Amino acid sequence: MDRHKLDVVSCGKTTSRAQKAITSGFFRNAARKDPQEGYRTVTDNQVVYIHPSSALFNRQPEWVVYHELVLTTKEYMREVTNIDP
Repeated sequence: MDRHKLDVVSCGKTTSRAQKAITSGFFRNAARKDPQEGYRTVTDNQVVYIHPSSALFNRQPEWVVYHELVLTTKEYMREVTNIDP
């Protein structure tokens, strides 16, 4: 950040700012909870699941944004955060 002369500023306890920044960058990687199985991606309606090593695995939020998909026995989302649409 020194190179561009930008200050590093923490969001503190207002994590919604960080969630908005992540969502704006990864909006194509959004998925919504499917009532029958896992999640469905917004872009191509593909069935995906939260990776078992994720902290959100047992929580199952309604909407999530993920960083990458990993194919093992199922298509798993890695680096997942919940969002409020």
